[in-house]
Amino acid sequence: MTNPDRCQQKRKLRNYLLDASLQLRYTVFILAVAVSLTAVLGYRIYVATQETTRVVIMTASVEPSTAHELEVQLKANDRVVFWWILAFGVVLVVTVTAAGIWMTHKIVGPLYKIGLSFGRIRDNKLASDSGKLRKGDQLQAFHAAFREMYDALRARVVRDNAVLEKALAAIAAEPSRSPALEAAAAELGQLQRDKAASLNL
Repeated sequence: MTNPDRCQQKRKLRNYLLDASLQLRYTVFILAVAVSLTAVLGYRIYVATQETTRVVIMTASVEPSTAHELEVQLKANDRVVFWWILAFGVVLVVTVTAAGIWMTHKIVGPLYKIGLSFGRIRDNKLASDSGKLRKGDQLQAFHAAFREMYDALRARVVRDNAVLEKALAAIAAEPSRSPALEAAAAELGQLQRDKAASLNL
């Protein structure tokens, strides 16, 4: 039996990765920069702690009774620093990856919606509303310009449909029509039906 929670998780991840190639490429680039900087910084910190340990051990060597205990303690501190740097690196990788996918989703999501609208235009389906972006989505100005274009296109099709209906009514009112006019009326009728279908009228 399929686990509904597992399906929900898969569905949500798929919703965020609308354009996996673009989003992952962008995220990997940001991740590589962050990891490189963290590796350099972590290495410098680790080297500095080891150098401090070495200096302290050399200084403590004049007191042999406490030198061994001090060396053990400082080396343990070095290991703690190393594991903290490693843990920070892991947290950084997970955080940057999640943030990268979330941020690119705010860009890819609007592009995905616009792409769907292009597909509907191609298929001659002009819904009354081209859709709105969610709060927080990027490309708001670009989508607003697209909506203006879409609304203007639909308004033009509405006007064309009205003109064709009037023309067909005028032709139908003619008592005697030539074969050429009948053929033209048939073509205009098909065009008018296509435009009405695109508007879902």
